[in-house]
Amino acid sequence: MSGVKQAILYSSLGRYLLMAIGLASSMITARLLSPEEIGTFAIASSVVVIMAEFRMLGANTYLVRQAKVTTESIRSAYGLTILISWGLGVALAAISWPLEGFFGVDGLGVIFLILSFSFLLAPYISIPDALLTRDYRFREIVIINITSSVIQLVLVVVLIKQGFSFYSLAIGQAISILVKFVMSLYFTRHVRVYMPSFSGIKDIAKLGVFTSASHVIRNSQQTFPDMLIGKLGNPTQVGIFSRGLGFTMFISTLLLSGISPVALPYFSEIKNKGKDVVAAYRHASELIAGVVWPVLAVASVASLPAIRLMFGDQWDQAAPIATVAAFWAILRSAHVMAPNALVAVGKEGSMLVKEVIVFTVFLLVTSIAYHQAGLMGVAYAFVFAGLAEFLISSWFMKYKVGVGFLPYCIGMSSSVVVALVCWATTKALDWYMPFEDTSPVVVLIYIIVILPPVWLASIHFLKHPLREQVEAIFRRLLVKS
Repeated sequence: MSGVKQAILYSSLGRYLLMAIGLASSMITARLLSPEEIGTFAIASSVVVIMAEFRMLGANTYLVRQAKVTTESIRSAYGLTILISWGLGVALAAISWPLEGFFGVDGLGVIFLILSFSFLLAPYISIPDALLTRDYRFREIVIINITSSVIQLVLVVVLIKQGFSFYSLAIGQAISILVKFVMSLYFTRHVRVYMPSFSGIKDIAKLGVFTSASHVIRNSQQTFPDMLIGKLGNPTQVGIFSRGLGFTMFISTLLLSGISPVALPYFSEIKNKGKDVVAAYRHASELIAGVVWPVLAVASVASLPAIRLMFGDQWDQAAPIATVAAFWAILRSAHVMAPNALVAVGKEGSMLVKEVIVFTVFLLVTSIAYHQAGLMGVAYAFVFAGLAEFLISSWFMKYKVGVGFLPYCIGMSSSVVVALVCWATTKALDWYMPFEDTSPVVVLIYIIVILPPVWLASIHFLKHPLREQVEAIFRRLLVKS
């Protein structure tokens, strides 16, 4: 097996193993901690996640993209990451208790202080990770990530059992970072460059400004509600909302996680070869929607049994939020590849402008909605923001890439019908055996048995673009058998 193919195998395996561990962690902690305790940690982590997006500022990407890595380039990368990451860590530690006073939640100051530890070790994790990545040493990266995640999960469970409450989550994350730090330096011990240099960091920073800013703004749609509700509401509400949204995001991430690493090189190759980027974008979007939309449509109906199965009955209030958020995820996934397509055609600035406009709309509608209708108001505001994002992304894709709005919508129409058929089938199941009164395991079995054939029949009779892909898979299976 070639180095690239082996790297893809390890990368994919590691990604899905991490998601499995993350799901197990969520399921276990949801049963050991109350919504208030999880909500308290969610408030702190939402702030830290936003700050963490800026701590690398393109240094790892710079090393991966360099044709040749020198001692000086590694030292410059360390210089930039230490300057920014340590500065953010010290700043977070300094404002830990003022932030606790701002949110009015006891214990937040200690959590912020513990989480600030990760910023001090981050440079000596990210730079070794970049060196491993450029050498296709994904096996070592998987070992680092899986080992640290398993240790974190075990430690969190032990600490919760010992009565450390939500502090267990922060301590577990800090120890995970320490494990990554030690293992990262061990696997890159042949590169004995650790001292930073502050020359040449301007060129490195330029590379990461657009990307980091865009990631922060886009990811803030998932973290801002925790801060908004944490300030205006209480930790219990934060916990409930984060679990409902988290369920939807888990499904979306599970379905879309393999797309992001491939999308940019795919569109870049299409453009460099002089092929039709518009046709490639439309075709890829239709294939993605044909898979993602039906699953999210089913999840919107089966959110209650799914949440009960994953987190327990104490999280029932999160189910209506997950139901509504599923439609936001559907709208958002319609142009999930737009950022990569814009970068591929050299429109990085347009990508950032698009994210700023989308987040401004999101910020306004969610803030107003919480004041008017509480948690469910925020959930419906997500849907409105998702519709706005679809329209705004469509405008940018039309005028910056050339993807016509009407042809695009016509191409996606068969995916809409497939999703509606799957949604209606799940609704019929809910009528036949009310999900609220049925064992979540039984509901899951019925969905697994009934929905896949319904989906296959739908894409076949509608002549969805996925039909050719599915038929090709069946032909290969028949040949092998």
